[in-house]
Amino acid sequence: MKIIIFGVSGTIGKALTKTLTANHHEVYGTYHLNKPSFLASDRTIQLPIDELDRLDKVLMQVNPDFVVMALRGDFAKQLKLHLRTAEFLRNTGGRMIFCSTSNVFDASTDSPHFEKDPPFAASDYGKFKAECERVLAEMLQDKLIIVRIPTLFGHDTPRTNELRQQLRNGETIKIYTNLYSTRNTDQLLSRQLTYLIEQGLTGIFHLGTSDIMNHSEFLKKLLARWGYTDVVFEELMQETFSSVIPEKYYNSLLTNRPLPKELQITHEQLIEYLS
Repeated sequence: MKIIIFGVSGTIGKALTKTLTANHHEVYGTYHLNKPSFLASDRTIQLPIDELDRLDKVLMQVNPDFVVMALRGDFAKQLKLHLRTAEFLRNTGGRMIFCSTSNVFDASTDSPHFEKDPPFAASDYGKFKAECERVLAEMLQDKLIIVRIPTLFGHDTPRTNELRQQLRNGETIKIYTNLYSTRNTDQLLSRQLTYLIEQGLTGIFHLGTSDIMNHSEFLKKLLARWGYTDVVFEELMQETFSSVIPEKYYNSLLTNRPLPKELQITHEQLIEYLS
């Protein structure tokens, strides 16, 4: 298939490009400033998100079977680009994966969330992603896959690199004893997205670990596996909406639509992978 990844230079775009290419798909990618080195120059397209006329030309030239939206940037400009692309796909019969986030539930943190739970966001980011989900679903219907993604870790991802830098600097590591989350790896996510594309699936999918782990437990186990025995931790509590429910479920996505077992991961397996 011909596939365009919008935001190809980011964490998701980089991992997904490698997996799709290995599966013999014809992959194109757009970027704003950081031209990726892992994609051929003739398939790499510089595209500021506000240049909609240029967007139209790119879509017509490539005529993609599938579009993956993994953009960052100004919310209003992103939305216009999403809608323009959706209109093109509606006319051509193409399909879209929209990369959403667990933040669409960040106003409701007293329990984990499943695919059928209605979004309830407090942050501007969560509200924006929820609005994108709504309007794209209206336009594309069964030609749309919405993937909600929790925190991503990998061998060379921003979250992992930040943690390693803190350790190198000898900084105190903050851990939250009442915070529970799911997580994923960039590499597994790329395989999950490829599966969704190739199987022609539709609807909403939560792509994270199959279990939930406490933030402090996760970091202590991970750093122990990395061989750090003298880390100074600062134990903190995240504020919750109620003193009756002291646990906070943030970035906590569970699924009623599990993918095949080889595309699932537990926290123990995630820690093993990162080690």
